[in-house]
Amino acid sequence: MHLDPMMLNITIALFVALLFGFMAVRAGLPIIIAYILTGVVMGPSMLGMITDTQMVERIGELGVVMLLFFVGMEVSIPRLMERWKVAIVGTTVQILISVGVCVTLTASFGLPTNLGILFGFVISLSSTAVVLKMLQDANELDLPFGQNALGVLLVQDISIVPMMIVLGLLGSGEVNLIDLSRQVIGGIAVLSLVIWLMRTGKFHVPDFLTSSFEKRVLMGLMLCLGASSLTSWLGLSPALGAFLSGLVLASSDQSDWVEEHLESVHIIFVAIFFLSIGLLVDINYLMEHVTVVLGATLLVFLFNSGSNILVMRAMGETWQMALITAGLLSQIGEFSFLLAAVGLNAGILDHDLHKMTVLVIALTLLLSPFWMMLVNRIARQDGVLTAGK
Repeated sequence: MHLDPMMLNITIALFVALLFGFMAVRAGLPIIIAYILTGVVMGPSMLGMITDTQMVERIGELGVVMLLFFVGMEVSIPRLMERWKVAIVGTTVQILISVGVCVTLTASFGLPTNLGILFGFVISLSSTAVVLKMLQDANELDLPFGQNALGVLLVQDISIVPMMIVLGLLGSGEVNLIDLSRQVIGGIAVLSLVIWLMRTGKFHVPDFLTSSFEKRVLMGLMLCLGASSLTSWLGLSPALGAFLSGLVLASSDQSDWVEEHLESVHIIFVAIFFLSIGLLVDINYLMEHVTVVLGATLLVFLFNSGSNILVMRAMGETWQMALITAGLLSQIGEFSFLLAAVGLNAGILDHDLHKMTVLVIALTLLLSPFWMMLVNRIARQDGVLTAGK
């Protein structure tokens, strides 16, 4: 009987993840760093034991979907709606600032305007997976800055649709009116259904479908992935569908058994998502362009933190609250990989610039917990967080 290479790779990946996880916990670092570093080590630029990065990325996307599904079951809608101005107005202003600054910079170097718009879109999106994972691990999702960050992330996820339409037009494409109509009408219909189910409390999974452990696992997965598939078919974010289905479950008092039976599956897929980010870190390319890449990464952290502080302060938040929220939103999000791919296909980015963009996005995700630790240290000095955080 021969040794299955896939089984060996999975075993080594688990060992590396456990090793980095042990080191991260001992150092007081978030566990997501261990997952990302595992991807770097196992990826093409180091051990090369995982070469099918696209397959891992596709599986990892389920981690983001399940993460939003679980968050939906924990969110208090009344508390979230109290901060609607920060979410909607603040996010819109922040995106406009990012685009404006990037267009100005590209114009000053004689580069095309559409490139500046693309970069503005890319850096304006923060990572739903990274931010929510950090908030959950620190039990800070229900705190005011956690609610601010959640509201902004949800609006950013929705804004990916108009961003892709704009990039398609900039790349000499045409807007498909049928697709656009499906997105608008379908989005309104889904939101209306969710609001109706939450207000009436009529959603209930029949008992015969949840009468055993296996049925509950399968039913929970079907609810999560089914809602994600629906919003994805409508041209919206699949994570948004998972979040909305989590809200419906929470309002029907059926979230307890779902969370209990899917928690282990959720952990696995979230870990695979962060591992897939590590696979995108090309060590060889990084070494060849280390100054430019690290400089761009630092500029992203500084700009996103600064712009979000300004926006939060304009929305009436205190300096301390603006600081901690801006720190959470300082990295570039996973959906920016999609925007970079759209820019490449539309001819806005060439292959070298696309590789640079992907690497900067991946590094901001990897370094985001360290940046947040720095922000937390400043916040503790100002009394925003307790000394134990």
